[in-house]
Amino acid sequence: MDTREIIDAMKEIGAVKNIDKARVKTIIEDAIKKAAAKHFGEGAEYRVDVNEATGVIDIKRVLIVVEEVEEPDFEISLTEAHEFDESVELGDDFIEELNINNFGRKAITTMKQYITSNVLKEERISLFNDFSTKIDNLVNGNIKKIDKKYVYVNLHRIEARMPLDEGIPGERYRLGGLIKAVVLEVRETKSDPEIVLSRKSDKFLQKLLEFEVPEIEEGTVIIKGIARISGKKSKIAVMSVDDKIDPVGACVGVKGSRIHTIIRELNNEHIDIIQWSNDPIIYTQRVISPGVVIRAFKNEDTKVMKLIVKDDTLPKAVGKDGVNVDLASKLTGWKIQVIGENEFRESSKESEKINVIYRLEGLTENQKEKLIEAGFKTAEEIIAKGEDELVKLEGIGKKVAKKVVEAAEEFLKPTEKNENE
Repeated sequence: MDTREIIDAMKEIGAVKNIDKARVKTIIEDAIKKAAAKHFGEGAEYRVDVNEATGVIDIKRVLIVVEEVEEPDFEISLTEAHEFDESVELGDDFIEELNINNFGRKAITTMKQYITSNVLKEERISLFNDFSTKIDNLVNGNIKKIDKKYVYVNLHRIEARMPLDEGIPGERYRLGGLIKAVVLEVRETKSDPEIVLSRKSDKFLQKLLEFEVPEIEEGTVIIKGIARISGKKSKIAVMSVDDKIDPVGACVGVKGSRIHTIIRELNNEHIDIIQWSNDPIIYTQRVISPGVVIRAFKNEDTKVMKLIVKDDTLPKAVGKDGVNVDLASKLTGWKIQVIGENEFRESSKESEKINVIYRLEGLTENQKEKLIEAGFKTAEEIIAKGEDELVKLEGIGKKVAKKVVEAAEEFLKPTEKNENE
């Protein structure tokens, strides 16, 4: 094994195995030291320097100059040392130049074994460190094998596996086919690291969005939340930091081009894109779509949101097997209860069970919530307090206070039916 062969091997190892060049150099130098010790003796100190640029491998053995040699592995007599350098004295280090071509077969075998085992070790470390930084990120590979538990994916440098329950329900896999997934977990083992993939996780959907929507990658559009039941439906809340950019439109793309690409990747999973709001009632009304909300009741203490929806939209608001309302609850962080308008009216016939504030016309849901939070339960209470007291409430100005009193007065007016009676 000549020096040029060693230099070429060192370059190839660094390139193919993706191991740091300095670390490869150290492995080669240590291997040569091992080989030298195997051939010339274990006791001496060996110094090795591999110069990749010049192709020179400098190998030295350090011997101690003594009067009479007792340990030939690491000693040299003064008489013999003077044959090379008359200036050396007893106790000095004598540097002997070695040539790798003089190493025996066993020494070369020792060197090759050391290089192989340490390169494998470094490659495993490199793979583990590399894929540890890719957790929750997209990877592409070809399907190599499928069994009852896993889909095995060739990621070029290593084989990963995806548990079947981390796949999208209902999708089929083809040997040799290209597959996208996120790295779910990287486990260190005695051999190659174990790379676990997922297509079911919310992160997979998030990374697909980041890939397909430039505004998300640039940070102009922000994903505020994802709720997903893999293979069935997903809801994604987005917002824009630029008023000129519609976050929902950016995600959908021209004629749905962006979102349809993602839907196809998810095996035709239904996706709702919702504009996020920091107002829980407005946000919940958007998230429960396609249900149409006509009233909302929230309990901050229990984090329960009761939504009254139009009867013809009730089935869609709940969704098949409750999927829509479950996803809405997960996305908003509120426990959402959905009931139809007629059911609500039937259950609210007894006046003591109804807060009439919700029945005041001309007021927004937010304005009604402000009044209820302030403790108002009847129109009479509003009129008794008057505009001067109402303006003291946060978010209620003079104009709104006047509108509230007028709405209360209008509510208390006798109906035409009552007048006739």
